[in-house]
Amino acid sequence: MAKLMRIKGWLLLAGLLCVSAIRAQETDPAKNDSREQPVAPYPAPLPAGSSSILAPNSLQGMSEEVQLAGNDRPLSGVQAPTLGPVLGSGNFLLPSFSATSQMETSSSASGFVRPTEFNYLLGTLDLSHGSNRSELLLHYAGGGMFSSYSNSAIQDLEFTYGYKWQRWSLLMGDGVSFLSESPFGFGGVGGLEFLNGASPFGPGGFLSSFLGPNQTIPTIMVPRVSNTVVSQVEYQRSPRSSWTASGSYGMLNFLGVGYINSTDALFQTGYNYSVSPESTIAAIYTFDAFRFTQFAQTIQDHVLKFGYARYVTGRLSLQLAAGPSVVMLRGVLTGYANNLSWALNSGLSYKLERTTLLLNYEHLVTGGSGVLVGAQTGQVEGTIERRLSPRWRASASVGYATNASLAPVTPSANTQQYNSWYTVIRFNREMRPGTNFFLSYGARLQAANGVGCTLPNCSTNSIGHQISAGFNFGLRPILFR
Repeated sequence: MAKLMRIKGWLLLAGLLCVSAIRAQETDPAKNDSREQPVAPYPAPLPAGSSSILAPNSLQGMSEEVQLAGNDRPLSGVQAPTLGPVLGSGNFLLPSFSATSQMETSSSASGFVRPTEFNYLLGTLDLSHGSNRSELLLHYAGGGMFSSYSNSAIQDLEFTYGYKWQRWSLLMGDGVSFLSESPFGFGGVGGLEFLNGASPFGPGGFLSSFLGPNQTIPTIMVPRVSNTVVSQVEYQRSPRSSWTASGSYGMLNFLGVGYINSTDALFQTGYNYSVSPESTIAAIYTFDAFRFTQFAQTIQDHVLKFGYARYVTGRLSLQLAAGPSVVMLRGVLTGYANNLSWALNSGLSYKLERTTLLLNYEHLVTGGSGVLVGAQTGQVEGTIERRLSPRWRASASVGYATNASLAPVTPSANTQQYNSWYTVIRFNREMRPGTNFFLSYGARLQAANGVGCTLPNCSTNSIGHQISAGFNFGLRPILFR
């Protein structure tokens, strides 16, 4: 028996020595080769339109520099820049619900004067699904607004789908909404996104804000449908440079009252060059054409912009593109005329340990928000948020827009200009992860120079005040492959 145990012991020792020898022989010979080794190839590109931390299945072994470059979305493209998702990477479906009660006073431009109570009930779904080559992002919010003044449905859907080949990539997207008022400071809380609670994709939408119908002139409460369809192709010429071509078609239709329905067809192309992993420059050409249902009038805008962008994942996102534009007016209201102007698109997102700053400014030609037959629009919006304690957060939002008409509503009318702004202060208390209670105060001003205007909110100067309280209920995310 002892002899048998000794034999087994020797066999076990011999086996261990053999395994060690085999592992030593399997060592990569290239590591022991003194000759010069070839340069490692560039890592495979991320899914079209994704950032390095947003891609759920990003490849391992990427250099730290690429990880720091927080956004591979081309500067000349149609996607909004991002700091990265709040939830982190992964394939998930996240449902949530929100309930808000609000008291609003002195808003003659909205159609009522005496204090009125509004209640908002919303459900939200956020979906992220990606692979090494494709990425699908979807955000949906649906519900209703209820009050003694008016009841209205709220529907908002936005999605993008991107697919990437070796050098080519394709992006398709759509943004559609059915609302009862302008999304500019919607609901007296600074926008629809503040009624939904924090998005796992970060603030803002998937698509750039210059796409689709502009609605920065507040109107009385009237249902309107806005829809924008987008497509984009990108060709990666080299690891540093790329070319994009994109197009979009948008429409804004008001259901009732004498507002101006319009369509917007856009084409954009540009060349991008990466100066460093964090910085990009671009040359961009944009053609934008506006048509109006009630008038035989067209407005065409030709813009040449030069842009700069800088990204640091999770910390900084900066975009700036500016240049001259030629506005061509053709129709019964303006005759034949050409105007020289300028265009600018800019956005800044900056995140510190406890503070986040969001700021954007745009100067561009728009469809007139359903009030004007085309407009030269300048708009700025900003939000700052600070974490006061582990459970309390405070934030403030402001927005200002000015719209000057490009064509009179009637041949005898003079130039009209609308100026409007909103401001909101919010306090949030987190009850548990994903669920919070909030209080907010908001004010909105619309000042209209209504010479020659016959629409319901012309010749008005109004200030509305809103006090809101609500809950956001976030459910547990559903993870999948």
